[in-house]
Amino acid sequence: MQPLKSVVSEVEDSIASGEDARRVDTLRRITTLFIEQSPQLNDEHVAVFDEVIVRLAHEIEFRARVEMAERLADVSNAPLKTMRDLAFDENVAVAGPVLERSTRIAEADLVSIAEQRGQQHLLAISGRRDLPTAVTDVIVTRGDEHVVRKVANNETAKFSETGFTRLVERAAEDAELQDILHGRGDVPAHHASALIAAAKERARAEIMGSMSGRTDLVNEALDVGTDAVMAGAGPVVLLADLIAAEPEVTALENRGGLTEEAIARYVKTDKLAAALVGLAHVAKMPAEMVANAFGAPHFDPLLFIVRGVRFSWPTFKALLLVKAGRDAPQALLKSAFASYESLSVPTAQRVMRFVAARQRVAPD
Repeated sequence: MQPLKSVVSEVEDSIASGEDARRVDTLRRITTLFIEQSPQLNDEHVAVFDEVIVRLAHEIEFRARVEMAERLADVSNAPLKTMRDLAFDENVAVAGPVLERSTRIAEADLVSIAEQRGQQHLLAISGRRDLPTAVTDVIVTRGDEHVVRKVANNETAKFSETGFTRLVERAAEDAELQDILHGRGDVPAHHASALIAAAKERARAEIMGSMSGRTDLVNEALDVGTDAVMAGAGPVVLLADLIAAEPEVTALENRGGLTEEAIARYVKTDKLAAALVGLAHVAKMPAEMVANAFGAPHFDPLLFIVRGVRFSWPTFKALLLVKAGRDAPQALLKSAFASYESLSVPTAQRVMRFVAARQRVAPD
């Protein structure tokens, strides 16, 4: 501790001098000394540094406070008073690194800051590891869409029953938040069901807006297609067939040969199970889900998958001919082509994400 004692008097002189440069230089040296010795310091020693640093920190310019906050944010035994002072700073450039990374900020202080400060402070807090429910309750209530998305995307954050309720309510108007919540593994089942209902209605509204004149098909695709996944409607191809085809398709994929052309070739050579497994690999969906879409009463569930992976009309037509029979009515093919042309890739991908999320929540 002798090096610290030798500069304590400098602190008094620096403050008394009124010279900004001298105060900053003194603080920088004390901070460096603390960081270098911190692994060997006990609580009493840290407290001594704390008293010196926190006093001098009030007398320095903004840029120096930013530098100090950044340097101390990752120190596991950083001085408590100093870190609290930095965390409560009104400027997020100072408070941000401490709020997001320092383990020395008490839960009660985090709650207080979340209740008092603005969105940038909330955004910084939202990235902390192991956020407790008392803090997230405030964040999901006060935070804007960027803050709420960030905290929902924080896998280590914990949410109370109230917190999850608020997240699901906000997700009803935020498609990106819906996707984030679908990816969390800790959403309670009753909240997941509400989330699915909200996602379905939002998907329906968005798709109807992009498929003018095709609202009847959109409704059938969402209702029949997703219900087929949920209820386990009998696929055209048996599960045993999908399992048997998996090794061949996986080997082809490992060789880099799992292309649209290869899948179309499977269809044309009557290897339907392999074609559906291949389509599932490309779409990153379970093979059984793709088989359910293929076996659905209407072609739209399959169309959303084919269009979502950017496959061409001839590939979809080949699948449709197998599904409907080689003598498929021209009216059916004409309707399918019109649907293919009017369905955008982003819209198809939104539906794919929705159906996949619904299946993850209730796979049985």
